[in-house]
Amino acid sequence: MTASAPSGKRPASLLFFLVWFCIRVWMVCSCTILITHGLSQLHAGWTDGAGHPFCEDFLNLWSAGFLLLHHHLMVAYSFEAFHHFQIGIVHHSINLYHYSYPPVTALLSLPFSLLPYPLACVLWQGGGWLAFALVLRRIIPKHWGLVALAWPAVFVNTLSGQTGCWIAAIIGYALLAFHNNQKIRAGLLLSLLVAKPQLGWVVPLALLSGREWKTLFAMTAGSAGLLALSILAAGIQPWLAWHERLGILRRFILEDGSGVMQRMMSIFVLVRHAGASVDTAWLMQAAATLISVLLLMMVWNKTRNNHTPFPVKASVLILAILTATPYVSDYDCVVLAFPCVWLWPLADRWGRSILSMAALSPLMAAGIALCTGIPLAAVFLWTAYIWAIAQVTGQKIDFQSLKY
Repeated sequence: MTASAPSGKRPASLLFFLVWFCIRVWMVCSCTILITHGLSQLHAGWTDGAGHPFCEDFLNLWSAGFLLLHHHLMVAYSFEAFHHFQIGIVHHSINLYHYSYPPVTALLSLPFSLLPYPLACVLWQGGGWLAFALVLRRIIPKHWGLVALAWPAVFVNTLSGQTGCWIAAIIGYALLAFHNNQKIRAGLLLSLLVAKPQLGWVVPLALLSGREWKTLFAMTAGSAGLLALSILAAGIQPWLAWHERLGILRRFILEDGSGVMQRMMSIFVLVRHAGASVDTAWLMQAAATLISVLLLMMVWNKTRNNHTPFPVKASVLILAILTATPYVSDYDCVVLAFPCVWLWPLADRWGRSILSMAALSPLMAAGIALCTGIPLAAVFLWTAYIWAIAQVTGQKIDFQSLKY
């Protein structure tokens, strides 16, 4: 008689099958939705006829690069002139899309502006996803493609035509270079985060705490070089205009934020839409930012002289990037894939539940916010961050089991 498999393995095997089945179903559904959505934006010119352009927010990035190429970047910082310019690109009326990035971002998006807008859209979306997927391939050689396609924030990012995949790829490649002792290369890659300063500003604090002088110097020099190039290309006026616009965007997007609050994932937005005043929300955000930064610096300083594995340090850094800023959106969580796949093998059932909730938050949080009026996504991010910190400070991770 053939011995039967231990009964205890059957539930685990069944659960594994169900999880991977759900992932494959989601991948098919999400790809179908994205293709359908893209085709729907071709009804009237390069728009859906209802105010939404093809590739959504990428229109801002392409337009700014094009304007910089033709020495008219200041148009990007005029709401009326920029709106009129964009209507000419998509050949139909659209909603008001504002350019909220610093001038250096136009410098980085300029190569895409050398191409016709439709082709640039395809390369932006496909190239960003591929760059992100190839980072995952180096972390999880098996199933990397499936994870990259099914990652929830990728779906949200692609719908929006946003920067999430590219930012994730920059951070991912930089951290891998750092791990391979390519400290200068890592710093130069991290300097590209000057394009989204609300996400990149905490990185130098981690490098300072870890005494990573080469990487810190390279990041500083690279950022300064990009800033200088942007001034040489467009002058100082766009920087002054961007600084002036920050106050307008702060009031419109964060302090009011009624149109986009369901996509925001910061403590400020959570507290503000829970009914608190603007001053209270900023006070709570300041406290959250301080706590996030102090925890990050503590971990990087503590792990400087011991054998804490690199993926743990890197995961804490990524989670700090997402929790320390008042301006973080669902599409920014593409980078969350890295700490989730790094820490998943080390987590118990409770830890995996926390990581899963954080991973799904870009999909779940918007629906919760629209139904309840309160954006709870920050709760999921902070729970994952505190859990990761607890693993380091409580020494609950079996470091010997972490292979990388």
